[in-house]
Amino acid sequence: YLSMINDQKSTITLISIIPNVVGGEGHIIPYHISVNEATKILGWQHKLAYSSDNKKEEINNLPKKWNGCLNGADLEAEVNFIGNVFKLFKVFIFAKSIVNYLQKEISSSSEKTIIFIERFIHLQLFALWLSLLFIPVKNVSIWILYRRDTHNHKTRIIYKLINKLIKNRVSPQNFRLLTDSELLSLSLSNYFQEKVTVMPIPHTELIETKLQNNNAQNDYIICWWPGPPREEKGWQVIRNLVNYHCQEAEKFCLVAAKSANLNSVKGSINVNLIEDNLNRFEYVQWLTKANFILLPYDAQAYKERTSGIFTESIIAGKIMLVTPNSWMAQELSKYGLEMLVIDWDNLDNIFQCFQEILDNQEIQEKIKVMQKKYISFHNVNNYAVTMQNLLS
Repeated sequence: YLSMINDQKSTITLISIIPNVVGGEGHIIPYHISVNEATKILGWQHKLAYSSDNKKEEINNLPKKWNGCLNGADLEAEVNFIGNVFKLFKVFIFAKSIVNYLQKEISSSSEKTIIFIERFIHLQLFALWLSLLFIPVKNVSIWILYRRDTHNHKTRIIYKLINKLIKNRVSPQNFRLLTDSELLSLSLSNYFQEKVTVMPIPHTELIETKLQNNNAQNDYIICWWPGPPREEKGWQVIRNLVNYHCQEAEKFCLVAAKSANLNSVKGSINVNLIEDNLNRFEYVQWLTKANFILLPYDAQAYKERTSGIFTESIIAGKIMLVTPNSWMAQELSKYGLEMLVIDWDNLDNIFQCFQEILDNQEIQEKIKVMQKKYISFHNVNNYAVTMQNLLS
């Protein structure tokens, strides 16, 4: 199917709009690099404009062709009432920067253009709609990928209204809502009254092709809590774990970001602090070394929301330890891996539980089954196929 697509000459351009590159943290850079790879498979052009939350500091690993001409990151800052009023002016500033960029990139000819946006707040999405009022949209499609359960937020009606405004501006056949979670697809579809397509998570190719397991070289049983610390990702759970005293804990080592400010306590788990922002090679290296990936994420925040780290960990064949009633817990339950769903509030015998999980061969076999399924779905080729189907 992909080879057939490659044989077709195309004048399709996909433009990624990134309202905030978040200093290079998280999924954004690898995700859009993978989107670029998918467009190459399809023979499409790919262009990208982003807004940085720190223009004074160079962000590592940004592709050279990415254009940092947008001004939307400030809209995410927490401010007082007066600051919120001023944000309305910043919405127009952001919209103007999008217009200036798109006017140069969108042709008024018959060339098909897709504007793609993911990871945004309502003000940034509103600015995108404003920008569409000032550019030709005859051959423009809008693809909006929702990552969060915005239908449960106090601003949910705003997202619903902006979706309708954008849909009316570009015409219904050129409007697509996307997500990367089946659960989120159902709930968003019910609230927005729109079809929501589930996309594969594409940034897995390096994990799949470069990862080689070397757990036998570890001096300790390594438990990695990936990424910069955030409360919704279980910071308090990790602090409790570090301060828990028991003899079994001394066989384990917690790897976490420096800014988590965790200190080793005698008679508890060892602590190894690493840089907050890892490049892709360093990230894969730690994924290789880890025996466990700790994902004690807040169940409410991640009830329907996916985790790229979870997906990459499965593809790497790793053991993830997750929170009950989360999206991750539901995914694991599909493969009979409920033992990996941990009650993080009950620390009694938790390290003994970790050891039992590590020694359980049946768990390893079930992870292999899940790994095979994930590899077949979450990849750049399948992402490209899904994009082509969206266009059709």
